[in-house]
Amino acid sequence: MKLWKQTACLLLCIPLLSALLTGCWDDRELNELGITSGSAYDWEDNQWKATYQVINPSSGASGMGGSGGGSTTSPPFVTFTVKGRTIMEAIERTNLTSTREMFFSHSRITVLGESVAKQGINQLIDMFLRKQDARETVYVFLSQGEAGDILDQLMQLTKNQGAGIQLMIEQESRLVSYYPGVRIYELAMALSSESGSAVLPEIQLTGKQIMDETGETGRTDLPSRLALGKLGVLKGDKLIGWLNQEQAFGLSFLTGKVNSATLAFPSDPKAGDTPDASFILQNASTTVHPVWDKDHYIMDIHIKGSGVLTELGSAMDLNDRASIAGMEQSIEQKVLELVNSSWTEVRRLGADVTGFAVRIHRSDRKRWKTIERDKSWDSIFRDIEIRPRVSIKIERTGLINKSFKSVQQK
Repeated sequence: MKLWKQTACLLLCIPLLSALLTGCWDDRELNELGITSGSAYDWEDNQWKATYQVINPSSGASGMGGSGGGSTTSPPFVTFTVKGRTIMEAIERTNLTSTREMFFSHSRITVLGESVAKQGINQLIDMFLRKQDARETVYVFLSQGEAGDILDQLMQLTKNQGAGIQLMIEQESRLVSYYPGVRIYELAMALSSESGSAVLPEIQLTGKQIMDETGETGRTDLPSRLALGKLGVLKGDKLIGWLNQEQAFGLSFLTGKVNSATLAFPSDPKAGDTPDASFILQNASTTVHPVWDKDHYIMDIHIKGSGVLTELGSAMDLNDRASIAGMEQSIEQKVLELVNSSWTEVRRLGADVTGFAVRIHRSDRKRWKTIERDKSWDSIFRDIEIRPRVSIKIERTGLINKSFKSVQQK
């Protein structure tokens, strides 16, 4: 009996003792890591050309904002450019030039050069989804030039450029709605969906000069800045074309991704087509219903929205309901123009970035099986007809009920 108690006590002590032996078997000291805030990829000489933006811990607070000690001339980040036959080979080669190991868990953005996007990005997506310290939540951008040049550009009002670009696309998506913010996992889901297509916003330099010296950010207006440009269209895993800003805006209405937007429109179309009024769209929704009509699909699209009038340049009494109704019709016509312009270019490119394939699959499964079996989606897509309807309501007209021009004329 005594021996049994001793044995039981020993068995209970073993797990407690083993807890004292545990530790971080793969621990790495912070001063051994290069915290990567952004990455860029180009294709050159049949190799991956990778650029990594690493936070410079010795920069402290610089003239770009902030307070405290630290060097005022040391840049807030440094960049490393390497080449490799594979992406991981390129990453490993950073150890030949850097005293720190690349650490990607804090990355905010990745920029793809046009050379890579036309070559194909399947391998890149696979690496982001497979590598343990890579983040599938990074925002993805396209660059028509060298993607690596984007990471060299300093930004005002923020030291961490990767975080600054992230804030830029999040703010744009929330307030303007021209371009969607696309993360790696969202890109992967779009390209592997029934549509097999996706869009990515372009990040570009507004000037020819790259502002990569900390002293240059002391100017009130930089000759070259980072800005959002066009919207790239991918089919399969390759870039096939671009949408301009208006076409991208129309696509946001088609896909129901308008959070808030400002629309300039002519308050009195009979007097001219020049926009002289502004409307902030605060609530918007899009419903799409596919209908099979003999030999092709018709997409019934209903766009609803409401908001507030923020600017008026014509003489008009806003107490008159007819005046409000006329402006609502003018705004509706503007949205219809955006939608039709976008659809014309999207259909020409033959890339289903509208997500129509997903909607047809959900609503007409039997016919979709036939389309999949015959691999006829491309021809079906090009024959699709859209039937958009827009309903806009001006809920508020601001603090005054008459335009200043009408008061002035009295």
